[in-house]
Order: sequence, then structure tokens, then C-alpha cells
Amino acid sequence: MTEHLKQPGFRERLAQLGYLLKHTFTLIGRDPGIIRPWIRMTVYGLIMINVFFLGILAITLEFGGTGTLLLLAAVSMFFYKHFYYTRQEMRQSWLVSETLQGRQRGAGEAGTRVAELKSIVRSIGWMDILVAWAINMAQRSAKAGALVRLFMKGIEEVWDLLNHYLLPSAAVDGYGVREGVSRMKILQDNVPETLVGVFGIDIASRAVGAIMGPVYFILILLALGLGLWVGESAPAFYAGDIRSMLNGVEAEFLPATMHFSWLPLLLAIWIGKMGSMVLERMTTSVKVIYFSIFYMRITHPDDIIPEIRGDLDGYLKMEDPAPSPVTPAGDAVPE
Repeated sequence: MTEHLKQPGFRERLAQLGYLLKHTFTLIGRDPGIIRPWIRMTVYGLIMINVFFLGILAITLEFGGTGTLLLLAAVSMFFYKHFYYTRQEMRQSWLVSETLQGRQRGAGEAGTRVAELKSIVRSIGWMDILVAWAINMAQRSAKAGALVRLFMKGIEEVWDLLNHYLLPSAAVDGYGVREGVSRMKILQDNVPETLVGVFGIDIASRAVGAIMGPVYFILILLALGLGLWVGESAPAFYAGDIRSMLNGVEAEFLPATMHFSWLPLLLAIWIGKMGSMVLERMTTSVKVIYFSIFYMRITHPDDIIPEIRGDLDGYLKMEDPAPSPVTPAGDAVPE
């Protein structure tokens, strides 16, 4: 399956994300409720990040008990997020499928549908945790060689692709993980000729990192300057004078009275993580919407309302097609 993954370059990543942001909600804006799962995931992520950094602040300010509780809460939220995000993404996928069929559903109905699939949600959540853990261990381990890291990177890409097909497979048709994976080949073999090559596309690959990299660089530069300006004025965050921090380095050109505070650096990372979280959840939601539309286009083309059927292929290929008459629906995947 990995041979179908296409790795876009830096500009292509940003172009993909820009196109999808421009057209996704326009295409399916018939139901504004589709963005509610994204809002929930974003709020959850922001709370998780703020609880974590507030815990660090509390410990630094010698409120050890409060800080420990906050950090434990953040760790618990980090673990649980895999299941919470899966539920919200499945809700979003189901709402997309219903909108494509001309039905406008509410948040309660989406919640009821996902509640029927709670065992599948748990399975996908646990798989997500295992993949994230394996990748993290491979990246942190000094013993892991380049081949191991490359292999784990391939696993990450394959899981990302699988996950985005498993979500609509479960939400729309109620297939479990095993059934969903077994049908991947059937899905691939039934891609319409106009969409050949789209099946394994890696949508907006690492676009968040491409955007946030320069942002983090600027934030850290500003934080270093502010850290020198704050100096000793915030004792709890005082890191020391510059010369002692650069121990072993010839730094006679630096003033002996120049001091550094790591508070601005902490705040810069805090702000950067919040921005990254918002972008990450937005990108993930766009991918969920994209692959849900693609799944419906392959498996239930006759159920898609005629007035938008003709626009889907151009959207899925990320092209701006000229206005055209409604195209044939094609054949559905055999059950």
C-alpha cells in the first residue's frame, strides 16, 4: 500500500491545505454542523495544553501539589484524546456522508450514530495509541537505526491512510476495523477512472510543521531577547547570567551583568503549541472531510445528490473545473 503514498513538497503541502480550506466548507456548507466536531477537538486540545503548562508554572512557583495534579490531568487528557478525537472524527465523517445525500443531521443524531460504534471507536483509538507509542520510542531510542526510523515512518504513513478510510467505513457502513482493512483492496479497485491516483494521496502532509517551523523560530528569537530583558526580575524563572550558562565557551565580549530568564521562552513554546494545536485539528478535520467525500464517491455514488455530484471529482483532484453538466454517478463497490 505504501507505493501509493505521494509525498508532496513544501509548496505543494501549503497549496493543498489552502485549496482544501478554500473549497471544503464551500462544497459541503449545506450543514454548518460539520465543523462542530472540529471545534470540540480544538477546545479539548487547547484545554489539555493549558493544563500542562499551568502545571509547569505551578511547580515552578512552588505550588507543587497543584502542579502535580495539573500535570497528571494533562497526561490523562493526552491519553484519552485518542478516543475522544476518534469519536469526533467519526461524527464528522457521518455528518459529511449525510450532507452528501441531502440530509441535514444534528449533533445529537451524530452522537447516537457513533455511540452505536463504540467498540470500533475503542479499537481505532487503541491502534492510534500503539502506532504513536512505537513511533515515539523509535525516535527517542539511541539504539534505533536509520532503517528502523524509516520503517516506522512508513508505518505512520500507512496508518494515516488506513485511519482516514476506516473512519467513513465505520461511520457510513458500520464496518469494523478488520472488515474495513479487508475492503481496502476492493475500494482501490473501484476508484473511478477520473480519480485514479487519488486513492493513496497524502493530503496536506506535514503542512502544520511546514507552517509552524518558521513561527517557532521567530517566537524563540523574540523569547531569547525578552529573556535577557526580563533578567532577574522574575526570580522563580531566573536561569543565571549568560557567562555561566555558556560554561566552557569564551564569552568575554558579553557583559558580566547580563542575566537570562526562561519565562519568555516558556510562554513562547506555550503560544506555539496552542497555535500548532489549532492548525493540526483544522488540517485533520479537512482530511476527514476529504476522505469521507472520496469514500462516498467510491462506495455510494448513486446516493449523492445530483446537484453536487458533478463537482466532486474536481474537488477530490484539487482542481478548479469549469462548470459542467452533472456527471454519471458510476458503480458502487460491491458488498
